[in-house]
Amino acid sequence: MALSEPEAKVLGALFYSNGMQVLTVQRIRLTTRLSEGSVRRALLRLARTGLALSTQQRPANWRPTERGRWVINKPPYIEYVRMP
Repeated sequence: MALSEPEAKVLGALFYSNGMQVLTVQRIRLTTRLSEGSVRRALLRLARTGLALSTQQRPANWRPTERGRWVINKPPYIEYVRMP
């Protein structure tokens, strides 16, 4: 499965949180420098493909799944892991 660049950036931001910290759309937007719409579209596709999960609370918090962590840790996506 190929990821678009925005999807790879978003998954990279989620991966860097190490699954220990959940991220809001706003935090992902600031980290990736993508528009809110781009972040939301990427999260929707990542969730549909089983690479990310959201919480039920509002605002939604996002984290990578085990599969998502595996995918982003492989070439060519590893370059999208964001360091603060």
